[in-house]
Formats: sequence, structure tokens, C-alpha cells
Amino acid sequence: MLQVIAMGQFKLLVFAWCHITRNYLGIVVGCPPAHSTQIMHHVVQLQPQSYRFVDRGLFGDFFTGYIRDLVNGRYDIQDDVISMLPNSGPHTGTSVSRGIRTTVSVMFCPDETPAFRVYRYQISFEVLDFAALGCASVQLKSRHWLMYYQGERQAQSSGHGVVGEFPILSEASPYYRYCSRMTDDEMDDLMLVAFEGYFTMVPGTLVDPAGPDFTLAVPYTVVPIPMEIL
Repeated sequence: MLQVIAMGQFKLLVFAWCHITRNYLGIVVGCPPAHSTQIMHHVVQLQPQSYRFVDRGLFGDFFTGYIRDLVNGRYDIQDDVISMLPNSGPHTGTSVSRGIRTTVSVMFCPDETPAFRVYRYQISFEVLDFAALGCASVQLKSRHWLMYYQGERQAQSSGHGVVGEFPILSEASPYYRYCSRMTDDEMDDLMLVAFEGYFTMVPGTLVDPAGPDFTLAVPYTVVPIPMEIL
């Protein structure tokens, strides 16, 4: 359903929503005269409770490119809803190890708080070759992230499972995908610029391992730098 919302002196005609990222897409239909030549009739990606946005270009250009990307499989349609997280292109990466393809994609996500930037990322695992895998199933044990910030600062983060789950990949269920988020460094006011990491997997299951642990790499992935209303 179309809806016009106001963001200060800007008015947006909202025409789409992504349930994964909780982002809206809207057309700028009203703005101060000083900004009209730069942003009027542009599509922006936003969260209505935030005063940040990403400029996606003129509506005609955006719509043509988006349809092309859907046809080419760059975006998924799940339960009749289009995901805004891309499967390929900028801000994505893929690695293949032990017959498992690991894919990462990330996007800037204007969130409920204007205090810091939020980036939602999607990770998918798909078993491409069980012969290369060498076992009938594997289970995710833990994750490890290395975040890069402005000024060559780095931080690390580790934990068990993902989003509270320990997924098993098997012939009956060879694919798993999940969504989570990262933020800027709130304490030191540093902007996140990229991240990479790995997942530790157990052949068999955690309760019945069939061999030594191994890792699946998440390649170095650059996060998008947003254009913002502050």
C-alpha cells in the first residue's frame, strides 16, 4: 500500500518494504528547493524512525536496473516479498571450501536509532559436492569476525552458533541462510568499513562428530558508505 511520510522538510512516497532488513523504499516527492535538483524524484532506502537514507537514483533508472537484477537472480523473492540484500555484485563475497559455498552480502540499514550506523548482513551456506565434503552432514559450531574501522582500527568477535542456532547441512537440507547485523564502534565513534571471518564446522554433528573441525571462510567484504540526512 502506498503511503506518504514526512522526514523533516522531505516527503517520501513509500512503495516497498523488506521484512528481512526492515528497510523501506520511497520516492522523494517533496523537498526544500535547494535540494530539488539533487534528490527530487529519486528513490531512497530508509527506516522511517531514522533520519538517514541511501540515495538509489532516479526512479526510472532504479526501476529498470532493479527488474534486470531480479531477472538475473541478484535478489531473491521469498514468500512473495523481494529481499533487498543482494546475492552478487558490490558488497558481496563468495568462498568455496570442502564442497560448501559460503556467500556473504551486506547493506547499510537505517535503523530505529540515529546514534550509530547499522549494517545488516546475510550469510548462506550451500553444499555443492558431498564427495568433496567427505561426510553425510556437518554442523555449525561457532563464528569468528574481524571488523575493520576507519583509521586502521580493528576489532574481533567470536561466539557459538549463529542467531541462536546450530544449523546442520545434509543431503536432506543442503542449504541454510541467516541474517544478522553489525554496527559502527559506538564507544570510539569509528565508522565500520569492512569485515571478514570464518565459521567452524563439525563433520557429523556436535554430539556425534565424524572427524576434526574445519573452517569456512567469509571473504573480506567492504560495507556500503551511506549518504545521510543528519
